[in-house]
Amino acid sequence: MKKSKEPTAKYYVMMSSLLCLSIILQSIVVVSTPHTFIRIINLISVIVSSGIVGAFIREVFILKE
Repeated sequence: MKKSKEPTAKYYVMMSSLLCLSIILQSIVVVSTPHTFIRIINLISVIVSSGIVGAFIREVFILKE
């Protein structure tokens, strides 16, 4: 039996869940840290990660043929 190299829907859902979990954890760090530098760096990474996850979900689930 030949394995397909194309990712399955289960893989996409699992990776989306992991990325969302990491965004939530980074958001908690942004809210709870007293250090401004760490807050700014984590806030930038949360914004970038959210954009990546949003684009990924849009491509996979909404624009799918």
